[in-house]
Amino acid sequence: MTRKFSIIFIIILSFSNLFAQIDYSKLTGISKMKLDTLALHNAMQVSKNTNLLQEKEINPDEYKVGPGDMFEFSVTISEPTLLNIKVSPDGQLLIPGVGTIITKNKTLTEVYKIAFERIAKVFKTTNVGFVLSKVREFKVIVSGSVSKSLSVPSSPLDRVNEVIERAGGLKFEASLRNITLIRGDTVLHVDLLKFFLVGDKEANPTVEGGDQIIIPPSSEKQQISIFGEVGYPNEFEFVEGDSLSTLIRFAQGFLASAYLDSVEINRFDTDGKLLQRNFLNLTSWENILEIRGNLKGDFPLEIGDRVYVRILPNWNKEHYVIIKGEVKFPGKYAIVENKDRLYDLFTRCGGFTDEASISDIEFIRQQEAEKKDYEMERLYKTPYPEMSEFEQRYFQSRVREKRGAMAMDFQKVVDEPNSDQNITLYNKDSLIVPTKKNYINVQGRVNNPGNIVFQEGLTYMDYINQAGGFGYRADESETFIAKAKGEIFLAEDNKYKLEPGDVILVPPKEELSFTEIFTQTVATTAQLLTIVGVVYSLIKK
Repeated sequence: MTRKFSIIFIIILSFSNLFAQIDYSKLTGISKMKLDTLALHNAMQVSKNTNLLQEKEINPDEYKVGPGDMFEFSVTISEPTLLNIKVSPDGQLLIPGVGTIITKNKTLTEVYKIAFERIAKVFKTTNVGFVLSKVREFKVIVSGSVSKSLSVPSSPLDRVNEVIERAGGLKFEASLRNITLIRGDTVLHVDLLKFFLVGDKEANPTVEGGDQIIIPPSSEKQQISIFGEVGYPNEFEFVEGDSLSTLIRFAQGFLASAYLDSVEINRFDTDGKLLQRNFLNLTSWENILEIRGNLKGDFPLEIGDRVYVRILPNWNKEHYVIIKGEVKFPGKYAIVENKDRLYDLFTRCGGFTDEASISDIEFIRQQEAEKKDYEMERLYKTPYPEMSEFEQRYFQSRVREKRGAMAMDFQKVVDEPNSDQNITLYNKDSLIVPTKKNYINVQGRVNNPGNIVFQEGLTYMDYINQAGGFGYRADESETFIAKAKGEIFLAEDNKYKLEPGDVILVPPKEELSFTEIFTQTVATTAQLLTIVGVVYSLIKK
């Protein structure tokens, strides 16, 4: 009997909690994924298709003319003449009828100026054109932590990241911030993280012929980190010159929930021991992503520095309740916690439909449902036969419980808004308004289980008879009534009143084991043999 009820209660409990809200933030152990170099792989994949595509028009004051650049020269005197002229491998540009221009180390503006001065001396007309029509291609050497070190065809329009992608892309352990670009006797520093995170184009320069790009591996021992109320809490590779503002920009600035009055900065020695802990007021940095130039109070960071941005005291991401079922406008409603009440919610959702069963509303307080019962957690892991009598009784009583369920007189809330039943709402409260039920559900060992229209005054046996009577191996004495609100009554006790929505359940008789059948058979046989022996003795006398 006890075991039957325990199983049934667990089943009923599992259905009753279906509508309880789940706070998915509790399902942690799932932290934010480590920064995928801010989708660097996706960004560099796009660069495969950007060969010779321009970001914008070429700046003639910056563009250096070199071997392979193509110019278009046109002049109209008696008849139009159009020529395509290419800068020679040694850097000379020969304009027919005009002369040669040495382009080495000259910008496009300088080449234009020389060309037009010389053209003007030869052609006495204004119908002259001279423009750069096609940019050159050249080789750039890529080596280090890339899929394969090789020479890559490139153009003056390509940035370092695009050239690296043509070399097969970065290896997993490659540094993004300590890339070296060697250009003759000049060594340039490339910081792809700064380019992708902050949009610093100078950190990802365009290439020139003969450039060599060297990508070293990164080091987990050279990092700075930021955690808390920022867009991307993470650890970042450290580069000399990084400042507090650099790190915050890498983390995509502050969230609205950030407590900027006391941002914590910790500095450690080489043994990992805390050297300094400072708290800074960074209120003026609230819109750091929109600020260009230096920031007041900025300072350089060192390897191992950690920054913590706290959440605002009493910060609430959202306060809401959910109401489902037979109301005109079911859904999620924002509330002012400890102010809005049940009646306010009923009004805002448009009231109940004609099919609503107000007396059967289920109200689940999620904050109560989430409270841990450590004793039950322990008992769930303990086999039932190994429990003490007290533990079994405790388990049976608590397993029946609807976690977070609130017993309320909702009809009174509707009729008397000033009553004590009109309680205040809390974050994540849930209300399920069921449809009216005008039937009794008869299940289990009956011949025709199903719903039977409710009639006032009928007993449980009346409904069982309407369901075709008890079926094979029905345990008639264990028939029980499950009330719509969760109470359980033995049918024979008559300590209840049948109401629409109630369930009459007829369980099967317990099956006898082979051992039990064998034992009973042996005992019965022994008794019969004893009787036969006595009768035989009497007859013989």
